[in-house]
Amino acid sequence: MKRHTVIVQGTLAFGMQRAAAAREGDHGRDVSTLPLLGARLVGGFARPADYATLVPIVARALSELAFEELEPVKTRPGMARAVLASLARIWAADIQFDDLRYASARLSDLGRIEAYLHRHLPIGALLPRDLCDRAIAGVAHARATVGNLYFHRLISIDPVWRPLIKALAAVVEITWDAPGTRDRSWFPGTIVPTTSPPSQDLICDVCADPRAEVVEALRWARELLSDGTTQASDIAITSADLGAWDDHMLVLAADAELPIHFASGVSALSTRAGQSCAALADVMINGLSQDRVRRLSLLSPYLSEALPADWMKGIPTEAGLFKPDHWASSFEPLSRSDGSSIAATLMPVLRDLDVGPQAAVRLGETLLRGKSLGLWQEALRLGPAAAIEMTLTSLRIADESDPANNVVWARAADLVGVPRKHMRLIGLSSRSWPRSDGVDPLLPDHVLSERDLADLPRLERDRLAFEVLVSHPDSSVALSRSRRSADGAFLARSALLQRKVTERSLSRTRTPEHAFSEGDRLLARIDDALSLPRIQSVMSCWTDWTRRLDPTPHDGGYRKDHPAVARALNTPQSATSLRRMLRDPLGFVWLRALGMTAPELAVEPLQFDPITFGELVHELLRLAIERIEPIPSLVGATPEEIDNALGAAARDIAERWPLTQAVPPRLLWLDTIDEARRRARRGLTIDERFGPGTRSFSEIPFGNPKSPAERSDPWDERQEVVIGQSGLRLKGRIDRVDVKPDRRSVRISDYKTGTTPRNLRDVILGGGAEVQRALYAIAIKQLIPQASAVIARLIYLDTMGPAANLDGDVLERAEDTLLRFIDIAVEGLRSGVAYPGPDAFAGYNDLRIALPAALDRYRGRKEEGFNAAQQRLVPLWDEP
Repeated sequence: MKRHTVIVQGTLAFGMQRAAAAREGDHGRDVSTLPLLGARLVGGFARPADYATLVPIVARALSELAFEELEPVKTRPGMARAVLASLARIWAADIQFDDLRYASARLSDLGRIEAYLHRHLPIGALLPRDLCDRAIAGVAHARATVGNLYFHRLISIDPVWRPLIKALAAVVEITWDAPGTRDRSWFPGTIVPTTSPPSQDLICDVCADPRAEVVEALRWARELLSDGTTQASDIAITSADLGAWDDHMLVLAADAELPIHFASGVSALSTRAGQSCAALADVMINGLSQDRVRRLSLLSPYLSEALPADWMKGIPTEAGLFKPDHWASSFEPLSRSDGSSIAATLMPVLRDLDVGPQAAVRLGETLLRGKSLGLWQEALRLGPAAAIEMTLTSLRIADESDPANNVVWARAADLVGVPRKHMRLIGLSSRSWPRSDGVDPLLPDHVLSERDLADLPRLERDRLAFEVLVSHPDSSVALSRSRRSADGAFLARSALLQRKVTERSLSRTRTPEHAFSEGDRLLARIDDALSLPRIQSVMSCWTDWTRRLDPTPHDGGYRKDHPAVARALNTPQSATSLRRMLRDPLGFVWLRALGMTAPELAVEPLQFDPITFGELVHELLRLAIERIEPIPSLVGATPEEIDNALGAAARDIAERWPLTQAVPPRLLWLDTIDEARRRARRGLTIDERFGPGTRSFSEIPFGNPKSPAERSDPWDERQEVVIGQSGLRLKGRIDRVDVKPDRRSVRISDYKTGTTPRNLRDVILGGGAEVQRALYAIAIKQLIPQASAVIARLIYLDTMGPAANLDGDVLERAEDTLLRFIDIAVEGLRSGVAYPGPDAFAGYNDLRIALPAALDRYRGRKEEGFNAAQQRLVPLWDEP
């Protein structure tokens, strides 16, 4: 066996050369890179100092050393990585820090960091220049240790390694298969001449955007694989920089189920281990909240094992839980046998999470395992804990698939070392290929000239990679570029396409000759797609929505006496559900019969939405009235006593609500309470006294037969309230009830925190939108049979205007009208007539997402048909 070594560049070429040696049975072939070759010649436990080893040492050097120019910026995020990148370029260019030609304060600072690295590197880890110098000392043993050298398709060799190569040339034979036409007169060995085939006529596909380019590339790969002779190992897709296409390639390749190897690795965040790290970073950086902790409990290996699957059962989803104390309080009322063990497991973790980035190391060791822990530790080595969210996005994981039997997705610089029979070069726009030479942020031209720093600038390297790939013998090459970037900017063609290249425009919606996935195939073969039941259903729905004027099954409606609707009607109804029944029958079916709701996990708001603010005001009113009644009573209380009751209620809410609700930050929260307190005071002091001895009650429930509490004052809340000929059961909660001592006169108050309408005095039923006063009056007559005089009023708390009262004949007519239309609505629901009403198209309707997207056109096309189908209900919508 004759030993020889093949020198390659990049992990792709490394893996492919090892596979080639295995196929050919070449047991004497060793595959190496230049740093590994140097380490082999040094012997012992010598190794090149890798990136993960150097970054934390550079970070310590920045914190411990004093600098002349870098001092003001040494604590900036990402500074360690920027310094290491500049050092790597200096090392590659073989520039000495004591060279008088390059003397400057900036290089002096970098020289101090290099000296620090020499003192603190682990045993055996060597910097490139030290590795080269020590390898030269062991060149005498090169024939036995490495044998003859063959440099396989390296475009260039950094100056730092050239002294070693010259020393090796005196001991072993050195050959360089050097693609391209650069000047290599310094090389002491044999250069294998490259022959360029006649230039082939190239075709460049012009696609819509980066995603469309990836789609066309996968279609091209599928077409090649379909001929029965081309192997996946014959195909490569490449670009100068993979950034704009990598995410699309990852998603679409999985959809296509094509064997694709990601030579540069896959994003760590695309894996479960990466998502575990991301969930932990989200809580650690952004603070505690219920949704963040829920997500972490699902992804953390420790928490998913230590906690039961339903550990959040009993904790309301609307609770914000932004502090450890909030969590501790939420665990106390859990009536579960494992409640204490859940708190014992989770509370130490929550307290560490509340500490923030300072506890990053401890949190990773506690909550993560295996690959996720490795990624977390790698991210902490590469950057500060406070910036770990950004660091995680830059981490990549090596693709475990073998490039030797897969289609390769790789950078052009890597593919130059292992060109394939079929190659597709994408991203050939003016911005992407070739890329302009970047300016080193720490080594601008006035410090160190780019000509001295870079043996082969990035612009020239990209040009050379393109020429090498398109001129490779025995290879067919396809090209593509995008018209627009991902953000819509226009992209011009690359300057590399000045040679004879024919452009072919490909529409995003074209019918491809070869589809890359099942979805792509169905788009290409309309007849196949239309034969699928789900597509037939979609097409039928679209036709019914857009072409027919009359109501169809896709617009609503169902069979008569549907059991789901019957169950919904047999449950107690609230004023809100009855309003939806009257003004949006289809929405009533979706919500009450089909249960189309989703849990809303709380996030910390800057201000309350109108509904939550209304709940806050109502809670203040309830607590204040409970403190005033029965002594001194609301009718007998002085303004000072009312203010004291509201103050006590506000303090109670300020402490209790954060445990059950998502509230704004503290200062905004206190300001919100003050505004709610102001409006609540208006609700308690707006009107004249109802009479001596009157009792006032706030937030009084009724019609709830399953309630465990029996309330006899002013009524038993379990007593059923039945309304209309349809026999619907009514339940609800009245904001305020004033009852005279003889119980013959009752006044109902419904508080509103929104903006007062201009025509408030004229509103009775408001087209079915304002039903509370009439409904609650009907309920009062059943709950308090003695009541002969009922006043139902509506109070808006944003102004000092008078309340809007309904009583006497006006109230009775409103009750009769409302009951008649409720019976009509129930009859329609039982018979299967349920279509969108006026509220279905309102901006506040959260069920609009289930309606067609072009809602205005849909309403204009269908409204007449909907009104005809629900003609008995339509007159309600015009009621004052």
